[in-house]
Order: sequence, then structure tokens, then C-alpha cells
Amino acid sequence: MMKLWKGTKTYVERTNLVDLTLLQICSMALGIMVGLLTTRKKKPQTALIAGGVFAATCVPIMNKFLDITEELAEGK
Repeated sequence: MMKLWKGTKTYVERTNLVDLTLLQICSMALGIMVGLLTTRKKKPQTALIAGGVFAATCVPIMNKFLDITEELAEGK
């Protein structure tokens, strides 16, 4: 658990404006997916778009985080 916390602190120290923007867009897309209160007719379209945005923004964020945790695990 402490390694995860240390990895998170290191990630926050290394973030830049692009990472923060991706995180905000990712959070927004997740909120849209959770709050899908549209009509039945529009729900599949909304879910597909929000899911695509979530995946497209979440992948780079998690790649960077996993690289940092792997680096810390190796002891660099």
C-alpha cells in the first residue's frame, strides 16, 4: 500500500498541464457514463461517445502511472 501511495505522490510531482487536462476530460466522461439519464433512443449513442472519450483519455494517464510505479518497484 505504501508503494502505491509513493507512486501516486511521484505521479503528482511529474504531472504537467496535458496530464491534468486529460484527467479532467476523463472524469467528465466518467460522469457522463454514470449519469446517463437520456432517453432510451439516445442512450446507446451517448454511452458509446462517453466510453470512447473515457478510454482515450484514461489510457495515457494509466500508462504514465504504471511506468512510475514500475520504476519505483525496480528501485531507480
